[in-house]
Amino acid sequence: MRAQKNIQKLCAHSIIVYIGRMNASDTIDFQLRWGWSKLARLYSSMAEHNGISLSVGYALLSIEKEGTPSTKLGPRMGMESTSLSRTLKGMEAQGFIERRADSQDKRRVRIFLTDEGLVARKQIKELVIELNARLHELLGEEAVAQLLEGLSKLNELLEAPEQLIPTNWAPLNDNTLASS
Repeated sequence: MRAQKNIQKLCAHSIIVYIGRMNASDTIDFQLRWGWSKLARLYSSMAEHNGISLSVGYALLSIEKEGTPSTKLGPRMGMESTSLSRTLKGMEAQGFIERRADSQDKRRVRIFLTDEGLVARKQIKELVIELNARLHELLGEEAVAQLLEGLSKLNELLEAPEQLIPTNWAPLNDNTLASS
C-alpha cells in the first residue's frame, strides 16, 4: 500500500528528484527474492520427498529428449559451471543421466536422461504443474496473467540492464559494474 502511494506521488511529477525513505519490502527486487526464496523452499521440500533436490529437478526439466550439450545446461538453468558439474555428477551417480559424445562433433558431450531420469522428470513436471495450478487457483487468473506479464516485461528490460541505471548514478569505482 505504501509503495502504491509512493508510486502515485512519483507519477504526479515528471522527474523523480527524491523518493524519500523507502522500505526494502517496497522494492521489486526484495519481493522477487523473498517470493522466490519461499517458493524454492516449497519446491525443495516437496521434491526431496522423491529424493530429488531443486537443482536436480531443474536439470531434469532442462535436458531435451535428443540430449543437451552440457555447455547449454548451465545458462539455461542459471547455474555456474562448478555447481552444474557437481549436480551432473550426482545425477549420474543416481542413474538419472548418461553422458555421450555428440554424434556430429565427438569433442562435445551431450547429456541424456536414462529411464530412471525420465521417471524422475515426470514426477518433477507433475509437481510443477500441480503447484502452478494451485497458485492459479489461489491468486486468480487475472492476477496470474498480470504477474506473468510484468515478470516477462522485467526480463525483457533486464536483457539490456544498462537502460535501468539512473543517469545521475556513479559507482564507487570503475570495477563495481564489471564485477556484477
